[in-house]
Amino acid sequence: MMKFITTRCQDKEYTFEEALFSPGYVAGGLLLPKTIPQISQEVLKSWLGLSLPQVCKQILPLFISGEEISQEDLEALIDDAYSRLPLDQVAALSSFPNGLNVLELGNTKTLAFKDLSTFIMARLLEFYFKKREKHVTILVGTSGDTGPSSIEAIRGSGWMDIVVLFPKGYCTEIQEIQMTTVMDENVHVYSVEGCSDDVDEPIKAVCLDQDFKAIHNLCTMNSINMCRVLCQIVAYFYGYLKVCRSVGDEVEIVVPTGAAGNITGGCLAYRMGLPIKLVCTVNSNDLLHRMLSTGELSTAPSVIKTYSVAMDIQNPYNIERIFSLFSNRDTALVKKIMEEFETGGKTTLPASLLQKMQKVLSSASFDNQTVLKTMQRCWSDHHYLICPHTAVAVSYYFSKLDRMEANQTLHQPTLCFASAHPAKFPEALVAAGLEPKPTPYITNLQVMPKRCLEMKRGQNWEKILREKIKEISKRAGVDQ
Repeated sequence: MMKFITTRCQDKEYTFEEALFSPGYVAGGLLLPKTIPQISQEVLKSWLGLSLPQVCKQILPLFISGEEISQEDLEALIDDAYSRLPLDQVAALSSFPNGLNVLELGNTKTLAFKDLSTFIMARLLEFYFKKREKHVTILVGTSGDTGPSSIEAIRGSGWMDIVVLFPKGYCTEIQEIQMTTVMDENVHVYSVEGCSDDVDEPIKAVCLDQDFKAIHNLCTMNSINMCRVLCQIVAYFYGYLKVCRSVGDEVEIVVPTGAAGNITGGCLAYRMGLPIKLVCTVNSNDLLHRMLSTGELSTAPSVIKTYSVAMDIQNPYNIERIFSLFSNRDTALVKKIMEEFETGGKTTLPASLLQKMQKVLSSASFDNQTVLKTMQRCWSDHHYLICPHTAVAVSYYFSKLDRMEANQTLHQPTLCFASAHPAKFPEALVAAGLEPKPTPYITNLQVMPKRCLEMKRGQNWEKILREKIKEISKRAGVDQ
């Protein structure tokens, strides 16, 4: 049976069910699979031509034991999750004459790639609720897309309530109304007077209170939850098989990166034997780029607001998992790095760890002006609209293309992940001199009534969150 261990302590092993219901931090660290399943080239070849749901059905059973969820039940859960998505559009591949390949992961219900994991996670949670017969409260801090996606996956459930915190003024108008127009009784949305990193603080404080967490059955749908990361592995295998020249050949995958959950899924895919190199692309909030370039792990004085709002993060908490994967699960080292970073705001990675990471991971950072120029170039060259997050990834490809000699050719395919639909970001499109094209879904949202609670600067956000959780538990009949 597959078990999970934490990045800072290997004394205890956890089942998938325990990992799923974990609110994130366990024994101070984050969960990872104890062993990494290996995929041979022969097996990889047998997956050629599979659809995204079919690849998902190959990947997830490697991490979820049949003793916990039968193969039949797991496949039914995956089918149910994907039935809520427009399958003819999800993960469509757009390829262009200059070698640009874009895997469109944002053509989903909430127009963001997060749906590919949150919808599956919601079905898995429901599966266990029927066994447990317990109510669960889900906590989510969002920088833009995780909130709407998690709400859509959970809304209307009788077994689950969801509390979402978003940073006021840091999300786009459409991202905000995706959350504030939901009137279901089990959805509770807070506008927080802070940045995206600030909204994580009260959630982390509550989740580290083990007694409170157990009493109120707390869980999270952020990528701090291991299930989210496992689901994100699927796109790497699917995307690789779509663009590789021959199975076994290396493919470069470029990933717009915020909290580093998606790139962690890529690191796991690499560890499973997928022949890929990963490029972590960020906006002006460039902690990850500085870290991968120099080994210096340090926060900037403040979060910089950009058009790629979901990536406006200075504390990408999943780096802890990446350190663990590339340090051969050295819990003492990971704990030392993270505690130095958490207490002092900076530390330096050991050279040996940095070198191991750099063999697989490279990085690049692009500012707002470069992102807007990339959006313009995609439209002028290909009549292809991309969102500002996707543009961060495509900026890397264009920069590589522009450095090439006239007769030079790329030695390996490059695949850029498109993380969201451009219609969600009209502000960026207008700034790029492009015309926004709202979808019917967005047009309907703009005329719906809104409901939102507030956490104002100076208030005790942790106390407000605790009181809301108690209120939810009381209504759900949870013994306190």
